[in-house]
Amino acid sequence: MEKPKKQSHLLEFYGIECDHCVDMEPLMSEIEEELNIPIRRFEVWYNTENARLLQKLDKGGACGGVPFFYNKKTRSWICGATTAPNLKAWATGKPHERFLPPPKEETEYLQGLTGWFERLRNEGIKRMEQRTENQNKTK
Repeated sequence: MEKPKKQSHLLEFYGIECDHCVDMEPLMSEIEEELNIPIRRFEVWYNTENARLLQKLDKGGACGGVPFFYNKKTRSWICGATTAPNLKAWATGKPHERFLPPPKEETEYLQGLTGWFERLRNEGIKRMEQRTENQNKTK
């Protein structure tokens, strides 16, 4: 009999169109791989249940936005995009900064990693718009 998978104590709250959330994806994947701990993700812009959970964990609206990272074991959190060492410290229950944006160079590097996904997505949107336009012209 297979053991039920243990739910992760690390949570990330994000918005689908949030650039800073997209910037954090490579770092989160790196942390998950390196520490062998999954990070549970909750989309909050289109899911009211997830948004309510975010409000409950972000006591007093101290962060008030996304990405928002919450460690259920330590009850600690990070607001916004952050550095790899800070995210790792948070994930392992070590001291970390709640508000520590990544330096510009790190953000540019992360955008390079995620940029091709964005270009692919934009190309798909353009093609869909063109098909819709062509269909409307033939009607």
